[in-house]
Amino acid sequence: MQFFNRSSIRKTLQLVLLTVSSAALLMAIIGFAINDWYVSKQQLYTQLRSEASIIANNSIAALTFGDLESAQRTIASLRNENNIIAAALYSSDSTLFAKFENKPGYLPLKPLSNGQGEYQGLLYQQLAIALDQDNIGSILLLADLSQWRQQQYDRLLTVFSLFILALLGALFIASRLQNFVTQPLISLAKTVRTITKSKDYRLRAQVLSKDEIGLLASDFNQMLDQIQLRDESLRLAQEQLEEKVKERTQKLQILTKELQHQAHHDALTGLANRTHFDERLRNSIAGVNDKGAGFSVMFLDLDRFKMVNDTLGHDVGDALLVAIAQRLKACLGAEDTLARLGGDEFAVLLNHGNPTRTQSIATQLLTQVCNPVEVNGYNLQMSTSIGVAMVPKDGSDVATILKNADTAMYHSKESGRNRVTFFNQDMNLRLERRLLLENHLRDAIEQKQLSVHYQAKWSCAEHRLIGVEALVRWFHPTLGEVSPEEFVPLAEECGVIVDIDRYVMNYACQDLLTLHTMGFTDLQLSVNFSPRHFSQPDTAKAVADILRTTGFPGSRLELEITESLLGPDAEDIYEQLQAIHALGVEISIDDFGRAYSSLSRIKQLPLHTLKIDRDFIRDLGQDADDETLVVTIITMAHNLNLKVVAEGIETEAQYRFVVENNCDLVQGFLFSRPVEFSQLLGLVKQPGAVRG
Repeated sequence: MQFFNRSSIRKTLQLVLLTVSSAALLMAIIGFAINDWYVSKQQLYTQLRSEASIIANNSIAALTFGDLESAQRTIASLRNENNIIAAALYSSDSTLFAKFENKPGYLPLKPLSNGQGEYQGLLYQQLAIALDQDNIGSILLLADLSQWRQQQYDRLLTVFSLFILALLGALFIASRLQNFVTQPLISLAKTVRTITKSKDYRLRAQVLSKDEIGLLASDFNQMLDQIQLRDESLRLAQEQLEEKVKERTQKLQILTKELQHQAHHDALTGLANRTHFDERLRNSIAGVNDKGAGFSVMFLDLDRFKMVNDTLGHDVGDALLVAIAQRLKACLGAEDTLARLGGDEFAVLLNHGNPTRTQSIATQLLTQVCNPVEVNGYNLQMSTSIGVAMVPKDGSDVATILKNADTAMYHSKESGRNRVTFFNQDMNLRLERRLLLENHLRDAIEQKQLSVHYQAKWSCAEHRLIGVEALVRWFHPTLGEVSPEEFVPLAEECGVIVDIDRYVMNYACQDLLTLHTMGFTDLQLSVNFSPRHFSQPDTAKAVADILRTTGFPGSRLELEITESLLGPDAEDIYEQLQAIHALGVEISIDDFGRAYSSLSRIKQLPLHTLKIDRDFIRDLGQDADDETLVVTIITMAHNLNLKVVAEGIETEAQYRFVVENNCDLVQGFLFSRPVEFSQLLGLVKQPGAVRG
């Protein structure tokens, strides 16, 4: 098969045809030569046998009578036969009787064993001579093969010449025949090359015959049909894919721009975010280093914004943030940067370092925030606390500048909110004190440094002390007495207020139980209860555990919660309050009037009492609006079957006003300051404890 491995089908086919025809001719010639050799040789044997038979018949008498002369003459008759070399007559005892030799030295002395064959390169024929079926001798003829061999050579040469001529003819025929066979293949191959080069699948191969090559061309054309259909489909798919890629690329470009915008802007307000603000701040710091021009940074935090979220919901809170953001932006120039850092915190980067101008802009911001805002039907009035850091005086890196502005903002809140405070180094001392207090506060809980004081509650109708509110106090061994106004908000922020409330409740329940055993069983205990309790699932269980361990009756305990708990998303809080109420514990709302409570939500709660915020009590007799608001709260509470407590009563005028407007209970310095348990014991025993 390797022999026929050719690059050209034409040459291979031509070689195949030539090989096949040559093999056929060669086999025919070989067959003919073998047959001719055999036949011609048999003819020689036949001729020798015939001549030997004639001589044998003519020599019978000579052998019978021993007539040597007659036998010699008979054999000598073979002298005229060109091919006879020698002849011999043998007697019955196999002795040579008579002979004839054209070439001496070839005759054997005795007869040969076979009737015919070759002997010393000569062809021989040997016959027995019989008389009446008795063997009387034999005759041997030797014939020369040279003439026969020459004839064979001549014939072979003739046949070989014919073979050469036939081979040339076959080559001629093969060359013509392969053109006939390969022409369709060549045409098909040419078409294939053209299609491969041009990628034009509309071209078709020409069908030149109906044989296998024609079928191949037809199948090839059908394959091209399928390829053309597939090519059209792929081309259409490619066009669609390119269109999709183009469309997707455009979308990705838009999305990239949106993501870039989102990466540097607040999603709610559209203002710059913390990342963008820090970047602008770094650039401004670099400008200070290069040119020496200063700038200022403001931190703004909305006051009591959490109450809006908790009472009116996050939708209202978000809308309020958007409205305030627009107001703040309107107060600033195009070169200034306003950012929302998160929650209700905003930051402003002013491109100048003039304190007077900074104060003026900060005042405008305060004014804009304080203007009433109508959001979703609510008329809200907010305020903000602002802290200012001047660069480079108050810092030379991003972290320091932001920290100092934040510290100044907290100072504004601690100073009463709704004001502007410029940073100074003394503020860091106050910040350090906050951190110090936070660390000591955790230790104070563990080491039981906290104490409980009690402020009396007086019944306006009965003119007597009917309950007390437990208030926590802290006296540190080295820091001295720490004001509740300082450490209670700190406890809220750092998350330890829950532990403090439970500590106070447990301690106060034990103290009041002591008074109950002394006969003052009507005294009710009020304990402040932080909103953080309701972020834990075991709030009701914790209250029940304290009542069980102390033995204090739940019916004499009142928990004071803040109004901010009464938000629209407080279903779980309602359930916890119901669980606490099931223990017999009463629930009151402390500092009522600060938030934006819904009457419908108040009606759903298991409430017993409303405590009017001391800010409304302070100006009674001086502010008509506060008086109207207090009367409205008392009337509303009574319509809801709730008791009303006025806290912060410090003057007789305040007391008379709330009594005249049917307030149920009062609490304040006019009656008693917060006292220790030993002083409370003396207070409840005094006959003059009842006011007339």
